[in-house]
This record gives sequence, C-alpha cells and structure tokens, in this order.
Amino acid sequence: MRNWIKIVIFLWICLPFAGIADEKSDDHSRYVQHVEQGFAAIFQGDNQTAISEFEAALVIEPDHYEILHYLGMAYDQQQFWNKAAESYQRSLALMPDNVEALYSLGVVYFKLDKWVDAVPVLERVVALSPHHARGYEILGKSLVKLRRYAEAVPILTKAVTLKPRAAGTYQELGTAYLNIKEYTKAIENFKKALAFGPGRYAEPHHGLGTAYLRLGEREKSRTEMQIYQQLQKEFAEYERLTRLTRAEPDNIEAWTGLATLLMNQKNYPQAVQVFQKCIELAPDNANFHHGLSRAFMALNYPKHAAEAAEKAVRLMPNASILYNTLGSTYAMQGKRRDALAAFQKAIELDSEQPYYHLNISKLYQSFGNQKLAQEHYRAYEHLLSQQKSKQQ
Repeated sequence: MRNWIKIVIFLWICLPFAGIADEKSDDHSRYVQHVEQGFAAIFQGDNQTAISEFEAALVIEPDHYEILHYLGMAYDQQQFWNKAAESYQRSLALMPDNVEALYSLGVVYFKLDKWVDAVPVLERVVALSPHHARGYEILGKSLVKLRRYAEAVPILTKAVTLKPRAAGTYQELGTAYLNIKEYTKAIENFKKALAFGPGRYAEPHHGLGTAYLRLGEREKSRTEMQIYQQLQKEFAEYERLTRLTRAEPDNIEAWTGLATLLMNQKNYPQAVQVFQKCIELAPDNANFHHGLSRAFMALNYPKHAAEAAEKAVRLMPNASILYNTLGSTYAMQGKRRDALAAFQKAIELDSEQPYYHLNISKLYQSFGNQKLAQEHYRAYEHLLSQQKSKQQ
C-alpha cells in the first residue's frame, strides 16, 4: 500500500511537468509548421500569406533573428516598408552583425527617403563585408541624395570596381562628378551608363547634356537634351499604355499602340508578348501576325517568324510587304528557293518598292546569278533615288 502511495505521489508531482514538456513540444511543432508554410508561400510568390505565417511563428517563439529577417523581406516585397524596417531592427537586436539584415535595413531606409538613417547602417555593411558591392552602391546613392557628392565618389568608384557593368551606379557616379565640377569624368561615367544600361535609358543623356553645356559645347548639349526629351516622351507613353492595358485588358487600340512603341524601342521580347495578346484579341488581323514575325526575326527565331508570316499571308494574300517579310524568314533558315518565290511575289504585287529588289538581289548573289543580282540592285538604286527626290 505504501508503494502505491509513493507511485501516486510521484505521478502527481511529475504529470504537471510532463504536461509542460508536451505543451512546449506542441508549441515548437506549431512554430515549425508556420515557418515551413511561410517559406512555401515565399517560393510561390504569396508574400501576404508568408507574412501571416511568419508572424504566427514569432508569436510562439519571438527570438529567431532569421525569421524576423524573412518577415521583413516579405513586408518589403509588399511595399510595407515601415513594417519591414521594424522587422529588420528586431532581427538586428538579436544578431547585430548580420550583414544581409543590415543591408536590407539600409535599402528600406533608402526607399523611405531616410538617407541620413541609411548611411551609418550601410557603412556598417561595407565595414563588415568589404566586397559587398550592393552595400557600396546604395551607400553611394544615399550620399548623392544627401548632396554629399565628394564623399560619394570613392564609395561609388568602389562599387563599380566590384560590379563593373552596373549602369545605375555609373549614372550616380556621373552625377557626383557633375556636382563637384569634374565634367570630363562625369561624361566618361554617363557614357558607361549608356553602354551598360538598357535600351532607351534616358537619364544619362540629361547628365551628358548638362556636362557638355557647362564645358561650353552647346551643340553636343542640345543633341543630348533632345534625345533625353524624346526618351522621356516615350517613357510617358509607355506608362500610359501599360496602365490602360491593365485597366482595360480588352482594349485592342491600347495593345496595338503598346506593340508599336515597343518595336520602335527595339524591345523585342516584350513586343512578342504584346503581339501575342493582340492576336488573342483579334486572331484574324494579319498586321498582328506580321508584327510578331518581325519581332521574332529581330530575336533571331526564324522558324517562329516564318510561322507568323505564313499566317499573315494567308489572312492578307495580296499584301506585298508580307511576302517580303516571309522571304526574309525563309532566307534566315537557308530556304533559298522558298525565299526566292516569296520575294518574287512581293515584287509582282509592288515592283516600286526598292528594298524588295535589294533583298532579291542579295539572294540571287547567293545563288551565283550575277546578272539578275546586278539587275535588281540597279532597280533598287533607281527606285531609292526616286524616293529621295520626292522627299526633297
């Protein structure tokens, strides 16, 4: 009996502690489950769910600096920058020298226009990680925003040394040199920004225009400013058409305008997508198939270009330009006889277009038929001179 009493007393004493242990184990299991679901949501691009899951995990176990960092990144993706900053700060309170959390906080401060706050954080980043190119880049940009141009120059120079094809950093470095009146170095960096930047990059032209003006080179300045203004107009039109297609996804005129603009900008990958949307809305419009063919040609996808051109010809069998494009797609594939037939059809439909004769001349040249090649080249020169005379 005494032994039973001992066993009961022992169980009475131990059970509460066992319950506590089980409860803690259950809590940790729920924490792990929330974290796993948060990461799954991030990989799926569902940042809002990731935020909910990481927040739930941190309610259970609040002192995980890694999860606080990931929570901040999810907030950042949703443009909740104040909340992102708060999460990064909590993470850094637990792990003060976490370079990536410091960098993330510096970037968020930059986005919030808190450049004064960004500078010491990013200085800490590059002190801890001397080869952190992104840290130097955002630090330099923050110094430019604060008009601390002389300080920005060595920081941005280090950034482009570590990342030598960063167009935006060259733009900032050019701006810094411009403001400390080192115009030759400013021009050098603005030109590098154009060399490494995307097509139709407007801002370096403005910098070049300003630098040339201050050097007294007015004609060069005027040219650069005209380019800048034209690119700004194109960008404004691109933004307008993009907003319009989002607001009115079935607006065929907006999609057509956007496709035309992208082709003029030589943004062929996006032009392909836009022409495909146009075709989805108006599948029997030959011009859309023709535009798609030209975009594929520019991207050096001749087979896809030929398929689109063939479709255009079927829809509009009497349009000479379509046969000319079709001939070009065949020529790109080495289908010379098919190309010849297409070029001949283009000339049959419109013999006054000089470039039809130029294309067939080149093709005859590849066949070794010098007589016909020269005959069509002379026709090309004659028709081209006539066109120029009419324009004058």
